Amino acid sequence: MAMAKTEADFPNGGKRFEDEPFLDTNKSGMFGNFSIWHPLKLVTYCLVLLSFLSTGYPSSGPDLEGEALVELLKALNDSNNQIKDWNYYLVSPCFSWSHVTCTNGRVTSLSLASNGFSGTLSPAITKLKFLVSLELQNNSLSGPLPNYFSNLVHLENLNLAKNKFNGSIPVSWGQLFNLKHLDLSANDLIGPVPVQFFSIPEFKIFAQERGLAMVGCMMAYICWRVIQVLRYLKLVLKKIRISIRK
Repeated sequence: MAMAKTEADFPNGGKRFEDEPFLDTNKSGMFGNFSIWHPLKLVTYCLVLLSFLSTGYPSSGPDLEGEALVELLKALNDSNNQIKDWNYYLVSPCFSWSHVTCTNGRVTSLSLASNGFSGTLSPAITKLKFLVSLELQNNSLSGPLPNYFSNLVHLENLNLAKNKFNGSIPVSWGQLFNLKHLDLSANDLIGPVPVQFFSIPEFKIFAQERGLAMVGCMMAYICWRVIQVLRYLKLVLKKIRISIRK
């Protein structure tokens, strides 16, 4: 014989789920006297909460620097599929992307040497406004050296050696005042080396391309040496003036 169940045997004071009101607006609180025993109330609460969160905290769009890197990779033509984890829909490049180094959440270095790239450079790289180092040596990149590199004002190291770049070195690159190391060797470059390079304060190394006009190289080198001598003389004169005043 089945035993009769008392109210104590039922949750929520013996009330069945169908007897519990869906939303009681007469009770205090946003959802009234919410009962965890009512599955419909639980689902409704979760849906409203998710709606509030999605409205109050909209998701951000694709990472701008990640977007720029994907555009750059397309132009470089990674036919050997060496780089597989560059996808701005997944995560910011500063978290997990290979060949990328970041500082304070901004891309500052790209190490892309020896990847078999056979394409060209892309203006998308100018979106990496804090780029300090770019290494693309030992690939098969072609085309002229772009003027827009002059917009990478924080660039200190630029290595484009052992590619197939042609034409001349843009005069506008002389605006890269933070440039310290430039390697353009083993390309198909012609013409003189712009003298503007040697007016860059911290510019120390230049691996010249053998195809460049020697007259231009010699003139640039002479100008650079003259600038170094003048800087030295300026320091000497400054010390002499200080000594005289004492």
